[in-house]
Amino acid sequence: MTLATGNPPTSGTPVAAGGGALLPGPPMKPVTRPRTDRRLRRTRALLAVGALVFGAAGITSAQIRADGSDDVKSHSGVLIQQAEVLYHKLSEADATSATIYLHVGEAPKKLLTQYDDDLKAAQAALLAATNEAGTDPVANQALTEISQQLPIYAKLNATAAANNLVGYPVGFRYLTQASTLMQGTILPQAQKLSDAEAKNLSAAEDTATQFPVLMVVAGVLMLAALAVVQVRESRRTHRLFSLGLLGATAALLLSLVWTAAAASIQSAHVDHAKKRGSDQINTLAAARILSLQGRTDEMLTLVGRGTADDKETDFAGTDANGSHTPGTLDKLLDTLHLAAVSAADGQAHDLALKAATDVDAWETQHKALRDFDRQNQYQKAVDSALGEGTEFTDPKPSAALAFATLQSDLDSAIRHAEDSFQTEAKAASDALTGLQIGLGVLSLAMAGAVVVGLGRRLAEYH
Repeated sequence: MTLATGNPPTSGTPVAAGGGALLPGPPMKPVTRPRTDRRLRRTRALLAVGALVFGAAGITSAQIRADGSDDVKSHSGVLIQQAEVLYHKLSEADATSATIYLHVGEAPKKLLTQYDDDLKAAQAALLAATNEAGTDPVANQALTEISQQLPIYAKLNATAAANNLVGYPVGFRYLTQASTLMQGTILPQAQKLSDAEAKNLSAAEDTATQFPVLMVVAGVLMLAALAVVQVRESRRTHRLFSLGLLGATAALLLSLVWTAAAASIQSAHVDHAKKRGSDQINTLAAARILSLQGRTDEMLTLVGRGTADDKETDFAGTDANGSHTPGTLDKLLDTLHLAAVSAADGQAHDLALKAATDVDAWETQHKALRDFDRQNQYQKAVDSALGEGTEFTDPKPSAALAFATLQSDLDSAIRHAEDSFQTEAKAASDALTGLQIGLGVLSLAMAGAVVVGLGRRLAEYH
């Protein structure tokens, strides 16, 4: 038996059966499926989670704006209106009490009823505002002070009326004490309440129009990620884009467009609620309060019979503060007129012009009233102030008629502004209806489309 000649096969050389060497074949390609498989799985998981994160960010942003709109419509907006009613009724009660005192003896039932109704309305507004104020320290402090001082004011007026009924002049002292308490303590607290609620309403309006930063950031990142993955997969497989990933992109774009449209509509209504509603209400309320304080000064000047000339100074606006004057009313109504033009609110514009005309008419009648008083025609001055007597009975011009006309037109303007506010605030809240649910559904659809789209690619490796 002879041995085969030649070198033995080296290690790693393929050996054929029977000991012969095989010719080396082409080198084998490395297996790539496990690495690609893992990469696609990670990509699918990240995109699915990103879709859910985007949905959560969108829902949160929509909820914040919705809460702001609800606050404007149902809390801050309501509370500032209650504060305005409280201020109005307190001022009106003060003006009415001074008017009652001009009647020596039994006062007309109409005025007594109006005074009682004003105090009841003020107490109702006080209770409603207290219930709505919650834990706001400024509002609660103002409401507590008003609730403590209002019974004292009513008692002073009752004492003044009792003395006036029997003709005792000391009643005027109680009347001026009551009016000083109202003008110096109670109404400033009511103003503090109005200012606090105006700030709260402004904060609610800012919340309602808050820019959805988290949603935009998440949406941009998600859109970029979907674009990168689709381009990469298209180049790697030499195929058209994945229908699943295209569906996810469409759901993302639909979410962004829907949110942008709803937010734009909501912001427009919030802006209208401010310009056509709350801003005008604030200006009109200030005008009405000044007119009521001016009416109180007008009455107290007559009641004092030369001992209350400082009240005429207040009315004329020559005091240090320059408050409650026709001139100040003109400025407020000019501001209202410009605001109505800016807001393209024709009805508010017309009502502002009517109120400005009323202020001029009242100022004219007031000057005539003061001339009567200075000319020792006191009864004529009183008749003009009360709208009584053959010379001044409605519809003949008088200070009473001019003042009543002004109040009527201011009330109409305020009702119009309140209606505009409620309409726009409700529309702002309704603009987001269904958005949160829609974003939730679309984010789930986006995640599902990503899973299905990349799932088909993964199936090709099995």
